[in-house]
Amino acid sequence: MDAAAAAERLGNQNALKVIYTNLGMVNVDLEQYAKAISYFEKSLSINRIQKNKTETTSTLINIANAYKEQEKYTKALEYAEQANSLALEINNARLLRNTYSLLAEINETLGNSDKSAEYFSLYTAFSRKIQREEQLKKEAEAKKMVQEAQGQLHAVKTEKELTEKELSEKQQVLETVKDSLSKVEQLTQEQKLKIDLLNKENALSEAKLKNQILVRNIFVVIITATLGILALITHYYLQKKRSNEELARQKAMIEAKSNELMEALQQIEKQNRNITSSINYAQRIQQALLPTYDQLVNYIPDSFIMFRPREIVSGDFYWFSAYGGQNVATNKRNRYMITLPNIPDNEFGLLIAAVDCTGHGVPGAFMSMIGLNLLDVLVRSGLTQPNLILNELHILVRHLLKQEDSDSRDGMDMALLHIKGDGKTIEFSGAKNPLIYISNNECHIIKGNPISIGGLQKEEKREFTLHSFTIDSPTSFYLFSDGFIDQFGGPENLKFTSARFRNTLKNIHQQPMVVQQEQLETTLDEWMGSENTQIDDVLVIGLHLTGQPFKLDKLS
Repeated sequence: MDAAAAAERLGNQNALKVIYTNLGMVNVDLEQYAKAISYFEKSLSINRIQKNKTETTSTLINIANAYKEQEKYTKALEYAEQANSLALEINNARLLRNTYSLLAEINETLGNSDKSAEYFSLYTAFSRKIQREEQLKKEAEAKKMVQEAQGQLHAVKTEKELTEKELSEKQQVLETVKDSLSKVEQLTQEQKLKIDLLNKENALSEAKLKNQILVRNIFVVIITATLGILALITHYYLQKKRSNEELARQKAMIEAKSNELMEALQQIEKQNRNITSSINYAQRIQQALLPTYDQLVNYIPDSFIMFRPREIVSGDFYWFSAYGGQNVATNKRNRYMITLPNIPDNEFGLLIAAVDCTGHGVPGAFMSMIGLNLLDVLVRSGLTQPNLILNELHILVRHLLKQEDSDSRDGMDMALLHIKGDGKTIEFSGAKNPLIYISNNECHIIKGNPISIGGLQKEEKREFTLHSFTIDSPTSFYLFSDGFIDQFGGPENLKFTSARFRNTLKNIHQQPMVVQQEQLETTLDEWMGSENTQIDDVLVIGLHLTGQPFKLDKLS
């Protein structure tokens, strides 16, 4: 605040708006959103006076995000729409992408699914545009680097050609010297014959003297030429030697680096094998803790569990438990039941859950083991009502992860279904995840509470809603995580979406459950295609109830 006061005294509006924006961001990090909005509003006022539309748009986005974190979605939508209008006016692709993403999220929270889908499509389009521009920029930079490398290669080739030309010229000089020596030798022989013919008798001594002088001169020329040739050969040899030594040094360096890389690669492969082996073992542990499909079909024969972890272990998990009073659960034919002394002796029921933990892979698997264990503990303590189970589960997760004293936001989203023994009475509670059921060809959806189990808690006490209803005709129930819905694919590379998922279920719900699973598997594979990878764990549970009481005498 001292900096803000100083900027105000100096009348430095540019510094003042930067300080207000930074103070707003700090208060967002501290989750003091009211203070953050106050500072952002001050920065917004300066930007509007300066008519800086780009910074005005960014500040409106900050205010909208702060209202969203306060769960004041109407105010958030108002500022987000202002930001979007300005971004359209200045045609700023990055700001448009950010506003469309924010509008899609706010409208989804407010239940405006169609608008959310429209804004999300615009967000995806601008994201792709920005990605293409960045790709073109990278390609231009790469092209420039290739051109520079080609220029350097051309320079090296030119230098090589000059060197070869110089050697050729020196070779020609050497040949010229050799020709000169040959001519000199021929001329000397001719002169000697003339002298012999003219002065055979009287000039023998003079001829010998001239011959000695000539021989001396020839030796001088030969020695000079030889030294020149030796100098050229020596220069070429030394140059070649230096080149060979440099090549040998570079080869040794390359071999040393290659050995280092090979050793590092072997070490990484060893570590990867050890990690993969550990994760595979963790997968066996996780699978051993999950209830088996045989336990589910023992009570609901027409059912399926579609379970596709993104990695070896999963953050999604399914859970199933049958419970009964003393007379029912102690029967040997009902060996999968949990005996509960706090309910009537002949009462029994089924609890089924689809759970999505924070993260996927190993971190998600750890959370899934915590969730599996706590669900078993809560049912064995006598809780069978879904909302009470979720209430207690939330308290236990926050306690186990020490979230009262830390910034840990790990938790889980869950859809929990309770089917009583009469086969008609249904209870449901959800933490973000919904329940879909189809009866008489009509599709119904019961939304879960918009809060998770565990993680950040702003309210004084977290409680989940209980939904109860009865069925009197054959009905198909579906519990699921968000992995299927959020998977990218299709011709436009978009999310599968909740609406498309509901339509798919409605189109196949009259088929046997095992056939429905096969059709869902095929639909997901075709949606992803060969270009997309699975982005999250996928879990879908399907159940078909006839509306008739369960016949315990047929259970084994």
